[in-house]
Amino acid sequence: MNTIILSALSGVILMFSGFFIKNNRALNILSVILFFGMIIGGIFELRGCSMFAGQFDNMIEKSLYGVSFFIALAALAIFYLLINKDAFVKVGKHVAEYYALIFFSFVGIAVLAQFHNLVMMFLGIELLSIPMYIIAGTSKTSIKSTEASVKYFLMGAFSTGILLLGIAFLYGSTGSFMMDKLVNYMKDFEALYYLGWCLIIFSFCFKVSAAPFHAWTPDVYDGTPTVFTSFMSTIVKGGSFLGFILVLRSLPVNTQYGSYYQLLLASIIILTLFIGNFGAVTQKSVKRMMAYSSIAQAGFMLFALFFINSASKEALLFYTISYSIANIIIFYTINQFKKPTFENFSGLGKANPILAASVTIALISLAGIPLTGGFFAKFMALSIAGANDKNLFLIVIALVMAVLSMYYYFKVINYIYFKKGKNKVKTQDGLTNFLLILGMIILIVMGIFPGILSSFLQTPMW
Repeated sequence: MNTIILSALSGVILMFSGFFIKNNRALNILSVILFFGMIIGGIFELRGCSMFAGQFDNMIEKSLYGVSFFIALAALAIFYLLINKDAFVKVGKHVAEYYALIFFSFVGIAVLAQFHNLVMMFLGIELLSIPMYIIAGTSKTSIKSTEASVKYFLMGAFSTGILLLGIAFLYGSTGSFMMDKLVNYMKDFEALYYLGWCLIIFSFCFKVSAAPFHAWTPDVYDGTPTVFTSFMSTIVKGGSFLGFILVLRSLPVNTQYGSYYQLLLASIIILTLFIGNFGAVTQKSVKRMMAYSSIAQAGFMLFALFFINSASKEALLFYTISYSIANIIIFYTINQFKKPTFENFSGLGKANPILAASVTIALISLAGIPLTGGFFAKFMALSIAGANDKNLFLIVIALVMAVLSMYYYFKVINYIYFKKGKNKVKTQDGLTNFLLILGMIILIVMGIFPGILSSFLQTPMW
């Protein structure tokens, strides 16, 4: 409960601080402090010191993995806020409200990290999603931003209906909302039971922008102010995947219908990888290319859901961290240009060497090149599916798609270093340079010492 309460209180504090604090830097510092407080609260929760412990066991359960995932996302949020400390004020006047919406979305992540029944899972998804509908339309002078907000809301409402119908089917066939009782369904309603699971899977596929429920992603990511696109495509996606993997732990797969789960997941992965990669290849805007890249990356993250065990959970967490750091750096760079075209990256290598180097490492990591975190993220995800020899064909397709992704990632690098242009990007301040270098170091360290994450999670502190 620590993380849920602290996230909600932080959102309320930021919401009302706008009346008293008008300085953007002060709001940024306050937000970072509150996120540190949430991390500390999460650590206490991992060590057994939780507010209202044992009073809401039918709604919230103690999940060491969920809380650890929440702490990782909160740390990524600190990195995100510090590197974009000057970007919020460029969107509009209501800076405090923007920060508050980010904290309210973390309430949803905190609920998804610890839910014990389907109703709480639904509340977590909605608490995560609703602030994003608002954030997408924060640029009042842009028609594309308004369009993104409306489209995101309408598609989100549609997926909410699918999720509720799936929950209703599961309740009707089991007589319970509790996660530990979902495996006990009435045999007469077996078809209805698995139909409910299909609907829940489809709804989460929308949240993580997996095909064929991806159609909203390019337009919403493109229309949303870039600083918030960065948050949506990383931390929000990670929170959605956290809820996805935790709800699937109650799906029985050793039955007549349950055996088709992996076939359904494989079909979704193939479609997601094809649409994401081939869509990215044809884009002329780097921002829109990154939207399709996000779809493709979701396809690789779905591999971690083939078998729900400790290895798959660690793979998903590892992938989320490496993917998020890379994306935050790239979207920060995109936000430095008025138009996110490939041509604007021309000459960046000479004009701003640190920024160019950080973007290059980030792109190489997303492509899955060895000695970066992205390589082992893909390796760990694919190894989950590789436990079954029947998935060999699927893994080969994923590897081919990974090679194809190098084309559009290295296309940006080509413009950065080998295309001449008068790049006018201003140099960053010392803190931003430090964060960019830190991001590069983390991606490289994760690529050289991939076991560092599991070693860290196994320390006595956790």
